[in-house]
Amino acid sequence: MTRSSTNRLFAAGGLGLAAALFLGANSFPDRAADAARYIFFLAGTLAALSLILFLQNTPSPDSHVRWIRSPKNFTMALASMAGYGILTSFIGFFPASALFMTVLSWLLGFRRPVFIILGTGLILGFVWLVFVHFLGVPVPMGIWGE
Repeated sequence: MTRSSTNRLFAAGGLGLAAALFLGANSFPDRAADAARYIFFLAGTLAALSLILFLQNTPSPDSHVRWIRSPKNFTMALASMAGYGILTSFIGFFPASALFMTVLSWLLGFRRPVFIILGTGLILGFVWLVFVHFLGVPVPMGIWGE
C-alpha cells in the first residue's frame, strides 16, 4: 500500500469518526452543554486535520509504508501502555500518568531530565485544569481516592 493511499484511508476514517462524534454530541442532555461544546470542538478539529491529510500531496506516491520502523521502541511503548493501564487503578491517574510519561520518554531515548519533568508537569497540569477543574471529569484516584 502506498503512502498516499494510506493517508487517504486514515483521513476517511478520521472524517467518519468526526461525523460520529458530532452526531453523538447532538444527543447530549441540556445539562451537559459544556461537554457537548468540547466534543464539537474535538470533532471539528479532527475533521479539519483529516481533510488536510486527505487533500495533501505526498512527494513520492510510489513509496511504500513501513508500519513499524523500530520493533524495539514499539514493544517498549506497548508494554508501557499495558503497565500504565494496570497501574492507573492502583495508584491513581495523575501519579500513573507522571510515571508513564517519564519512563516512556526515557525508554524512547530522551535523556534531558529537566525537559522530561517540565513537559510531564505542564501536560498533567493542563489535563487537571481542563478536565478535572473546568469540566469536572472524575479521574481514578487509586489509593488516595475515597
